[in-house]
Amino acid sequence: MRNNSRFYLVISLCLVMLIAGVGLTLPAGPSASAQAETKRWVVIYKQSFLPSNADAAVANAGGTVKSRLPEIGALAAESADPDFAAKLSRDAKVSDVVEDIRVKMIPGPNELNVQAVGESSAVEPPGDDTQTGSEPFYNAFQWDKKRMRASNQGSYAVQQGRPEVVVAVLDTGADILPTPHVDINNPATGTNFDVARSRSFINTPSPDGDPNPAAWDDRNGHGSWCLSAVGAPINGIGMSGVAPRVRLVALKVLDDNGDGSFVWLAQALIYAGNQKFDIASMSLSGILRHSNPSSQALIKLVHRAVNYARENGVTPFGSLGNDSFNVSDGDFFRDFIVVPAELSGVIGVSATGYFNLKASYSNYGVGKTDITAPGGDFGVQTPTNPTPQHRGSVLGAWATEACGFPNCYVFSSGTSMSTPNAAGVAALIISQYGDFTPDNSNKPHMSPQHVEAFLQQSANNQPCPEPREVNYFTVIPTTAGPIGTQVGLPDQRCQGDAGYNNFYGKGIVDALKAVTDRN
Repeated sequence: MRNNSRFYLVISLCLVMLIAGVGLTLPAGPSASAQAETKRWVVIYKQSFLPSNADAAVANAGGTVKSRLPEIGALAAESADPDFAAKLSRDAKVSDVVEDIRVKMIPGPNELNVQAVGESSAVEPPGDDTQTGSEPFYNAFQWDKKRMRASNQGSYAVQQGRPEVVVAVLDTGADILPTPHVDINNPATGTNFDVARSRSFINTPSPDGDPNPAAWDDRNGHGSWCLSAVGAPINGIGMSGVAPRVRLVALKVLDDNGDGSFVWLAQALIYAGNQKFDIASMSLSGILRHSNPSSQALIKLVHRAVNYARENGVTPFGSLGNDSFNVSDGDFFRDFIVVPAELSGVIGVSATGYFNLKASYSNYGVGKTDITAPGGDFGVQTPTNPTPQHRGSVLGAWATEACGFPNCYVFSSGTSMSTPNAAGVAALIISQYGDFTPDNSNKPHMSPQHVEAFLQQSANNQPCPEPREVNYFTVIPTTAGPIGTQVGLPDQRCQGDAGYNNFYGKGIVDALKAVTDRN
């Protein structure tokens, strides 16, 4: 794991730098000394619906229903009865009764964190630094968008996204109070942010979440970063996103410290499905243990929610995490799963750095890495020209409360950054090829299966580096400058070929090819 570092740099608007992403957090077991406390529970039924007597059954077991997830046959409850789980488990309709844990799904800003192989394909280079954009920060700092060919010479000239396409970012909210961030919601210059459909799912009984902006305001910064990466508008201010004209929705599932509940995550995915949103971008994760029955129940809960969202046209993306782990390694990782990225139906995203090598911190794995996108690699893939300030990290908006001043931007690195970049390219695919005929208003614009197929077909194939056992202190190009202060990174082995490998999946997403090379 790695130490998050931070420094401040003033360039017209303020820029900040930190490393962001997902750390390894395992759920703690129930405390024997706290049996009399009121606890939160998840009740999962065998069928994917709630029986008519569900509330009464919970009450008879000594509990109170706090929220319902009828679309997937689950509910959340509270009880001070130490025998609540045992009592309710006697119900033949009940599959699981487990404690509703809170886990850290992204790191705090000052915390420590450090399928079968496809056929061979020709190697295709990502975009270069000669590309341009119209926003003030684009040319100097947005190298990540250039790698994806989201530029004036690339996808911006063909497709910038349609407002009918909605990308929901499940995270810490959006920087909306006391005044909205100018690159998230600026009515004066045109906005693509949807205030009316943004929600908080933190400690709310409503199945549709809390619509009050005070509830889903971002006081952490992480959610605002991800929203801007997807769709910061081209408005002559700050930066631009991959799909600057798509509609953005903030679904708050993480508190100000980056802690979340799998119930909140499931609720937000269900809401996204009910609203017929197009994409769910999830730069978050919790690592659960296969052999733990409670973990298995939580995996089931989220997987049902993922399937429900997909059935309603939502294409889910998940970050693979930032621990340098081979998550398909049978010797080390066989008992663990990264949720939601490793669930079937979720597009798992790894990260690349400035020089297109898999980022040193990025998790990876055969059958786990579906696609990759630029996420930065501070201190390892560090350019010396033309912009040494960003040290190989990527730019995004940040929250007023976290910066201490409004309209703040940060440089950051993580699979948290690569995931919204990939989601933005998918939003362009739907905008370009989706069904927007009037009689399709209640149907998905494009099926998740087709979105993923287009995304992978248009990606730039990347080969494994040679030698395949990568030591991140020796593989760096001589032009990359000093290594920095990172220590203890394990050697990481690439498996596969240019058509598919565990580092890059099907390759680095390409916004221009995604909207021009339909197969």
